[in-house]
Amino acid sequence: MAIAKDDILMTRPVAHRGLHDNKTIPENSLAAFRNAVEHGYGIELDVYLTDDGTLIVHHDPSLKRTCGIKTHPEKIDSSHLEKYRLMNTDETIPRLADVLALVDGKVGLIIEVKVSSKFEKTCAALWDLLKDYKGHYWIESFDPRTVRWWHDNHPDVILGQLYDVYAWQRAYCRKVGTHEYIDFIAANVGNIKKKFYAKVKKARPQVALVVWTVRTPAQQDSAKRFADNYIFESKIKNETYIDLP
Repeated sequence: MAIAKDDILMTRPVAHRGLHDNKTIPENSLAAFRNAVEHGYGIELDVYLTDDGTLIVHHDPSLKRTCGIKTHPEKIDSSHLEKYRLMNTDETIPRLADVLALVDGKVGLIIEVKVSSKFEKTCAALWDLLKDYKGHYWIESFDPRTVRWWHDNHPDVILGQLYDVYAWQRAYCRKVGTHEYIDFIAANVGNIKKKFYAKVKKARPQVALVVWTVRTPAQQDSAKRFADNYIFESKIKNETYIDLP
């Protein structure tokens, strides 16, 4: 489907992992999501499924950087999330269910399903949470299998394929025809001018191009010129970054 130009996630830039500074407001925390909602920005966030079947919000495949603990987010016990404090603050890794309750449709969500061997279970658990959610959301993943799962099982969900510098991934996506059913491309802003994206846009002009992560004025200028929308971090996090757009 073509994404409407007045779609809530197309009309204003989207806050990367919430509106955070990673000092007092950590990324992918309830505080960061609350801050984004208060400023009226859509939110990009990341999800994993724990061993006990709970969807949590976290980006890295290790908790080392964010919590100082060397373990995989899929291996933690979600009944003790208070143990996993983010960036030495009182904020802890949130359950996606709590994030949905906080946001409550006030802004849109771009939900990245992290690459995992249990992608089918993760996607099914995510659908169980989202099927009754009244807010607006898009789904994306680097994993073409995950993207295909959503296309096959819930084709009405707005769906995107994440891309970075990986030539093998672009080749695989071409082979399986991912571009034939996605609604948007989510691309690294540094690769925005690659011929691959131009070819996809030429073949399917209705596919939106959303770029990440815009931090500098030069990146912001490229995003405004070549993309339909962008995901950003601002001076709230680093004084060399862009102003709040």
